[in-house]
Order: sequence, then structure tokens, then C-alpha cells
Amino acid sequence: MEWLCMASIITFAREWGYFAPVLFFLLFVVQAVFPVFPYIILAATGGLLFGFTIGFFISWAGALAGACIGFYLCRFLGYGWFSRQPWGTQLQQIHPDTAFWSVLIARIVPVVPTPIINASAALGGMPFWSFFFSSALGKLPSAILYTGLGLTLYKAQDVTMTLAIIGTALLLFVGGKYFYKQHQDKKAFSTP
Repeated sequence: MEWLCMASIITFAREWGYFAPVLFFLLFVVQAVFPVFPYIILAATGGLLFGFTIGFFISWAGALAGACIGFYLCRFLGYGWFSRQPWGTQLQQIHPDTAFWSVLIARIVPVVPTPIINASAALGGMPFWSFFFSSALGKLPSAILYTGLGLTLYKAQDVTMTLAIIGTALLLFVGGKYFYKQHQDKKAFSTP
């Protein structure tokens, strides 16, 4: 299924010729604001089309630009209403250092969807530059991993190696979700 999707994206991008990197950048922006297709497939395809360095940069910069647009959309459209809600003022009382590390960790561990991270930071009153730098750092591992994963899977002629890589990625994903759930459960029991 993923290979069919990747093949379709590659065929579509090749029709754009020299404008393909711009198209991919815009696809990453859209994916970060409205995640209608998986980031991993888009990043892996970018690695296949443009090589690791350019594919990584396009996936990282596009996702970061989209996150910033999502942040500003939420700040502009919902901050006033949200800040007047009783539960909204509680979110705004989070210390900026805590907000920075929360966004950074949420970006590194791909469990929380990007739009939720963007909206929480924007509506919680997080300063833009703190959001920008925590997002920029947090998006580095996934951009590196997924761009490199696409190249590795494409170059791997051995089916066993390909399955081992996919299995390891799935284990990391499931482990991240489990860790996040355990952390949330502990937090729920510790609050009165």
C-alpha cells in the first residue's frame, strides 16, 4: 500500500520537473497544517526523489513552516475565545520552559498529532520563538529517520532487511505510544 502511494507521488512529482522540490515543500506545509496523508510516506518519497540531504531539508523545512502556519492560525482564530474559558487560563499558566520541553518531546515522540501540538502551544500562549525553536529541534529526528528510511528501503534488495527495518520502526512507534500512555496514566493518578 505504502509503495503504491509512494509510486504515485513520485510519478506526480516527476511531472513537475524543476519545480518538484517546491511542490514537495508545499506538500509538507499542507501535511503539517492538515495531516491528510502520512508524513513518513512523504518524507521517504522525498528522500527517494531528491537524495538524503535535499530530501531531509525539504521535509524538515516544510514541516516546520506548516507547524508555524498552524500555530498562527490557531493563535489568530481561537486565542481570544480560548483565553476567556476557565480551563483556558490554566493552560496559559504553564511556565515557558515547560512549554518548550513539552513541544520538543511531543515532536520527537510521534504520538501526538502535529495539529494538536500547534493548537495547544498557540492557545496556551506559548511565545512564537520558543515554539519555533522547540519545533525545529523536535522535527530533526523524524525528518532524518524517515528520509533515510525511504532511501534504505529503496536500496535494500533483501526482503528480510526491509522487513527488519519496518518491524523495528513499528516497535519504536508502539513503544512510544505505550510510554506515552503510561506517562499519562501516572499523571492522571497523581493529580487530585
